[in-house]
Order: sequence, then C-alpha cells, then structure tokens
Amino acid sequence: MTTIRIKDFSGLAPRRSARLLPEAAATRAENTKLLSGELRGFTEPAQIADFTDEYFTVRRAIRIPYDDYGTPADAWLLFDSRNVDVVRSPIVNDQYNRYYWAGDGAPKFNTTARIASGQPPYLLGTPQPNNAPAVSPPSVTDLASTRAYVYTFVDVYGQEGPPSDPTVETGDPGVPVPWELSFLDDTVDDESERAGPFTKRIYRTVAGSSQTVFYFVAEIPLAQTTYSDGFLDDEVVLNNTLESTEWFPPAEDMEGWIAMPGGYMIGWSDRRVMFSEPYRPHAWPPSYEQATEFEIVALGVFGATCVIGTVSQPYAGQGQNPSSFTMQKLGTVEPCLSRRSMVATVVGVYYASINGLTLVNASGAQNITQDLVTKQEWAAFQPEGIYAAQLGLQYIGFYDSIHGFIFNPSEAQARLVTLTSFTGVEGIETDAYTGNVYLLQNDLAMDWDPEGGFPVDWRWKSKEFQTAKPVNFGAYRVDFAESDIDTGASAEELYGAYNEARLAAAPLSTVGGSVLGGGGQSPGLVPGWTIPEWRMPLGGSPLYPIDASSSTAAYVRVRVFAGGVLKYDHIIADQKIYRLPAGFKNDIWQMELISNATVYSFVVGENAKELEKV
Repeated sequence: MTTIRIKDFSGLAPRRSARLLPEAAATRAENTKLLSGELRGFTEPAQIADFTDEYFTVRRAIRIPYDDYGTPADAWLLFDSRNVDVVRSPIVNDQYNRYYWAGDGAPKFNTTARIASGQPPYLLGTPQPNNAPAVSPPSVTDLASTRAYVYTFVDVYGQEGPPSDPTVETGDPGVPVPWELSFLDDTVDDESERAGPFTKRIYRTVAGSSQTVFYFVAEIPLAQTTYSDGFLDDEVVLNNTLESTEWFPPAEDMEGWIAMPGGYMIGWSDRRVMFSEPYRPHAWPPSYEQATEFEIVALGVFGATCVIGTVSQPYAGQGQNPSSFTMQKLGTVEPCLSRRSMVATVVGVYYASINGLTLVNASGAQNITQDLVTKQEWAAFQPEGIYAAQLGLQYIGFYDSIHGFIFNPSEAQARLVTLTSFTGVEGIETDAYTGNVYLLQNDLAMDWDPEGGFPVDWRWKSKEFQTAKPVNFGAYRVDFAESDIDTGASAEELYGAYNEARLAAAPLSTVGGSVLGGGGQSPGLVPGWTIPEWRMPLGGSPLYPIDASSSTAAYVRVRVFAGGVLKYDHIIADQKIYRLPAGFKNDIWQMELISNATVYSFVVGENAKELEKV
C-alpha cells in the first residue's frame, strides 16, 4: 500500500524539475513563513504612520525617532522617488542631527528640528566666491613684502566653502598702515536656498614661508564688502590655517551616495566616483575623484568595503579615508539591473542581476540563487524593477505593487518564497533604529508581519509525487492548529481607532444617510482610512464590531491533483480523516494547501486504515 507524508515543509527551487524536487519542496509557496518545518502565514501589516495628506505617492519614507529632537512623535523624510539615498550626519555629536540626501535634484540637507516642523531643506555645500578681493597695500618704503589674500563663505552651521581666487600684492609690512581689501562679494550663489545667514572669512599668506599657507585674518558679515587688515605677520602666523581649499559643494547631478565607516561619503554620477572630506559632508574635493569603466547604478557598503554596482562588472573599494581609497573591478559580469535592489547585510551586499541575486563580499561576486533559479525563471521576478530591504539576513523584495519574494540564505528549507497578499506596495524600508521592516502601502507606513496581527492566507503546493504504479489515494489527514486564531489586540488597535474617529466625525444615525438595506455610513468620514468601511443594514451601527473581530476561525483548504488535473477541493476545520473521490488511478500526484493556520504535516494514503499507522 502507498502513503505520502509531507512534513518539514520547504520553499521554492524553480530550476528543479517538479518531479525531482526533494520530498518536502514546493512548486508554489506564497506568503508562507517556513519556520522549523511548519507552514505558517504572515500577518497583515499594521499602520504606523499616515502620509495620505501628501500631494505625491510616497515611495521612500525615512523615520527619524522623536527623541532625536524632543517632540512627542516621530518625524519622517518623504520622497516620491525610490532613487533617493538618505544618510545621517557622520559628524560626532552633531547638535543639529542633520540628514543628507541625494537623488532628488541637487543634494540637500536638513536638521531634524526643521524636518519635524515641516521646513524645507537646504542645498548642500557652500559655494566659492565669484570674485577675488581687491587689495590696496601700503606704499613700499624700506621693506617689501608680498601677500596673497583670499576669502571664503561660511553658512550658519559653520560649513565653510572653497576660497576665492587669490589676489597678490606687494607692500611695506612694517609701516602702521593697514592693507585695504575691497570688492568682497556680498551675495552667495543660490543664497535663498542655502543655509544662511552667511559670513566671510579672510585669509592671507605671510612673508618668509617656503610654502603657500593661508592664515586666518578675520570673519566679517556677508554684507560687508571692505576690510582693513592691520595685523602684523607675527600675529597672523599664530592663527588657524585655511583648510577648505578644495571644499567644493557636491556635484549638482549627484545620483546617490552612501556613508563609509571613516566618516566620509561616497557618491556617484554616471561613471564618476566622488568622495566627501571625512566628517565634512558638505565638502567634496575634486582631487579625490575616481572613475569606473561602466556606468554606475548603485552603491552599497558592508564592513569597510564599498560595493559599486554598474551596468556590467561590479567593483569593490576600500580605504580608511578618500585619499587612500582603492577600487578593484571584479571579474564576473553581473550587471546591477535595479538601483533599489541593492541591499547591504552582515554577510555582504545583494543586488538583482540578470542571472539572479548577486552577493558581493570578501569572497568576490557570486550568483547566490544559482541553485534555485535559472536566468529564464529569474526573469519572471522582473529584476529590473525590484525594490528591496533586509530583515536580518532575509532579503525582502517587491517587483511591483502586489508581487514580491523573500530570499533567506540562513534557512535551507525556506530560501525562496513568493509574496502575493500585499497590495499597493510602492516602497519597502528597513528602519535604521529598530531593524524592523515597514512597507509603504497606499501612502501609509505599515509594520511588516506584526506580532498578533490578522493572519494572511498562505498557499503551498507540493512537488509532483510519482508512485511506482497508478494508485487511487482514498483518504488524507492534515495535522494543524485548529483552534480559533486570537486577533483581539490587532482588532482593537485597528478598528478601535476607526470607531473613535467615526464617532467624532458624524452622528451614528443610519436613517436618511443610506438607501434601504444599504451601507451604514457615507464613505470618507474618517480621513486616511483605506480599508472598506463597515456596512450594516438600515438601522444598524456603522462602527466595526470589535468583539466579533477579535478571533477568526482556523481552516485548511485541501486541493488534490492527479496527473495535473484537479480532483478534489475541500475546506476542513479539524484534524479528522477525510475521504478522497474514487473511480480513477494515477501515478502523478500533487497536494495543495491554502490556510490561515499553522500546518505541521499532511498525510495521504490509499485508505483510512493506512493513515492510522502513519
């Protein structure tokens, strides 16, 4: 007699023949958490923030914890493009707790206080003055000394820009007559979009130095266009020297960037690789620039290594600072197809390539999904459109608003499953402060797989089992958690908030507000509510019945295929033995389970008596 018992359920390996898969492997695994061999579903995401008042579709949302700026709620940085990279200030003890971003026009920054209060960002960087200073030295008498003068702009946060072109003049350093500076710029390029008010710092050289070193002379208001320098060389040489010789603003066409452990940032535009000064995110010296052979798509970082994904071969680069940074072109051709598919984890950086998921780490670049999917099967995941995040070692990706997948390299039985029960997903983020994942759905931030949430129906279909000879399986049993699923906390959190808002919005009378036998209340009374509103017959309550929603019945839908033809489709709610239809035999069998409960095993045999022995 023939029996099939399935336990220790596994995920997908599409490249393998459906008949040659391991016993517990799947040909379909949707919305399943394959933990410890069980079949278990995810829970519906829970709302954590509402962005429905925004005028654009939110595709990136970066949470800034409330305690960073002393207000009672989190702040959020919101963007309509996924191709925006946000970096927190690398400056130690930054009193303004600044955030910097690129990919949304010219690079910008803002403080947490301004973000929380809805104030606009500033353009990043401090420009170079347009004009050199005019210098009138004292007339030469007994001695002659040559000086060079420059000046810089400094914004309200102390971010200093590159100096003006120098002006060199010769005069007498010993007479008690000051050197007069004039025609100093009193405006800054794009001043209204930058972090003013600005000041100017004046620097000069001193005689007798073997190198050209500019020493600080004075700091004056932006509006002041003249200055009288009466300091002697012996006094000026004790001051600080000019550091910002190459502190130019970042390129306006900067496409994105990352932060490196050494306090510097790496950005790119086309094939240019650009670097900020360490702990000076506003300063991008041109002398640090390097280039790749191919156009850059995305950057990622793990440990002290920067991974550069291009339209062809990836690069890996390292350096304690920009001046020592070196890049190595890796040998394999694995183009990065999607910028937002690049995700950094503790084991390396993943990105979507033409052949599968590529992992770049200390071992080089490798196709980490090679044993699961071929190039043709991977194409069904639309790698050119993947946007992803990491949850621990898991890679969670979506390739449109309703289709996604999870790759889990740490779980041999759960390496690949698909996602189909989540709609309107325009973005996905890993919270930098908690490590949790949240989805951006319908302009809401939704906590991924919250504890105690409403269960999502999952679907799992077995391999094709081939028996030694055609048989008729006559009975089956499913071992599963058949008790009702407690959703009380989620029901109270979700529907309780709606009920309170609905009570405050309008009277509860359903007479006159609805057609006979129709819905309970007019739609749209609770702003931001995207779930269908509760509908009751005439005279009923428009509020959600929380008690009735506090549990849901566990069920398992069993579908049995013989020779690829559906022969049985039935919903069960207990662990009894159920009979299958008779009158045919086949040697190719598949079983499909659809459920909201935890399933431990499935067994099928030619008769009920056999199942008692299994």
